[in-house]
Amino acid sequence: MKKNINLVSLCFLSILIMAGCEFASQEVVIEKIDANLRKADVEDFRVELPGYFADQLVEFENVRINNYDVEFIGRNVEKTNGIATSTTFHYKVSGTGKSSDLEKFFLQVPSCAGAPTDWEPKQNSKLDSKGITWSISIGKDESKSFSMTFLGDVPLGVIEGSITRNGKREKCDILGPCEGVSEICGSIFIDANADGVKQNSESGIPEIEILLRDKKTGKIVGSVMTIDDGTFTFKVLEGEYYVETTDQLFNLSYNATTPSSFHYCTEESDGSCINFGFEIDSEKTTRELKEGIIKGTAECTDYWVDQLKYCGSSKGDYSEKEILEFLSQIEKLLLKEPFQFGNKKIKTALEILNPVGKSDIEKFLKELLTAELNVVSQRGALKEVDGELVIWDNYNRALLIHCEAVGCEELGTCSDGYNDRKSYPQQTNSRTLSTRLVDATNTLEAFNGTGGIRN
Repeated sequence: MKKNINLVSLCFLSILIMAGCEFASQEVVIEKIDANLRKADVEDFRVELPGYFADQLVEFENVRINNYDVEFIGRNVEKTNGIATSTTFHYKVSGTGKSSDLEKFFLQVPSCAGAPTDWEPKQNSKLDSKGITWSISIGKDESKSFSMTFLGDVPLGVIEGSITRNGKREKCDILGPCEGVSEICGSIFIDANADGVKQNSESGIPEIEILLRDKKTGKIVGSVMTIDDGTFTFKVLEGEYYVETTDQLFNLSYNATTPSSFHYCTEESDGSCINFGFEIDSEKTTRELKEGIIKGTAECTDYWVDQLKYCGSSKGDYSEKEILEFLSQIEKLLLKEPFQFGNKKIKTALEILNPVGKSDIEKFLKELLTAELNVVSQRGALKEVDGELVIWDNYNRALLIHCEAVGCEELGTCSDGYNDRKSYPQQTNSRTLSTRLVDATNTLEAFNGTGGIRN
């Protein structure tokens, strides 16, 4: 009896050992697959890309075709001395527990990526003009990893993948190298002559929100802010969109000189950028500044004449070094003209602030230089933020952009030609230069008195 018990115990122990070996073997296989995937230091595209674009890509991260799950694991960029040398795209194909019989797995190689320098696994694979095909079997409960490597930094896109099972091929769209992605570029600019066309002298406005709307759903899919030069860029998948401005500049007393919404079709685009033009409402702006509707801290011309005359003394608020720094900033502020002060900066600036004559252009330049001294010294229009009044950078910058463009046209110092980005005029009632010069002077004069003292 004791021998029988021992025999039974021995058999049971053997079964446990064999089962344990089988479980351990499965764990080793799974761990090997996971380890291979972890070897790649892949980026998280949700972090690397703008949120609105990452949201568009998510649906192509995991797809199911022909009873198999195809997963995009990630994109890995190898760098040497900070320069991208290669980009690898990693994938995992897994059975879903249903019938297997996978015969082929295919990934497209788009022309934008160039020819792959490597791919894995090499065994039973074939590269042709369309992509890479692996003639390989994957069981219904198995997973296998695949990768493609290209030279340089290849951005993310959407490519074709396919699985052939039992002679039947099914296709899908999956994340991969560079295909199917377009870029929408454009700018917000101050249209000084209100002709709806962007000249090189008409600068852009930073920190203005631009909206991207999906034409099919009518929903806003994303937004970006214009950068320092007033430009913006959207990355989008193939389709039709509307690019739209918000009411930010309308709130700054500007009127549109181009349509505020533009239809963009990726298949029909010639690569040109979109320009949204805005013209200052001089009458409204001048009235709001004079009546104190828009509050400010800008000083009048007389104040700055005293500061330049008495810099570094007890009568002045600034040292000579600080005044020279203000004038240097003005020389590089927006356009090269109208203010370049030469070696005797303070003397030249005083001559502009104290003109001999009383012509329209002399009055204009006096007020413009006064306004620019105010802005570079952190004075100007104010806005309320969280119950406190702070400098209204966009308002102040937009005013200077408008007036510098008016000045360079009057002086004939504007650079030749138009900007290489397309504009879409909304109206053609541009005002004459003399009218714009007088209007701009009146607005600048109102701006320069917001600190409490006017000339």
